[in-house]
Amino acid sequence: MWTREASAAVLALAVAGMAQNAAAQAGDPLYACLSDQDTRVVDIGATVCDAAPTATLTARMEEDNLQLREGAFVTEVANGGLAQTAGLAPGDVIYRVGGVDVGDTVITAARLSLIAADTDTVVNFLRRGRPYRVKLRRP
Repeated sequence: MWTREASAAVLALAVAGMAQNAAAQAGDPLYACLSDQDTRVVDIGATVCDAAPTATLTARMEEDNLQLREGAFVTEVANGGLAQTAGLAPGDVIYRVGGVDVGDTVITAARLSLIAADTDTVVNFLRRGRPYRVKLRRP
């Protein structure tokens, strides 16, 4: 049988663990730029670099069911650009554009330049290690 003190101690440990997990999720980035010299501004209003997984991602990947993907790491999003309108944000990793996997900034920029005004293009990306997708169309 649990005593009141034991129950309080278990609750305190659980709360501390949840707080630590939340801090890790919010604080340490899961991806970074492979090289700071290789950033590229893409014409949807975002700056990207080749994504490199961090130690935080590799440590949390299995436990938190996070994805590891090659792609373009979004470092900046321009105000009023198509990327901002679509909801992309710094820290996202674009890994597929129009059904084609993109493994670096060169391929990502080329695929994003094909976005047209008359049809939707699906862009798949990771946010905090979880997959999302948006449909983009030029105005």
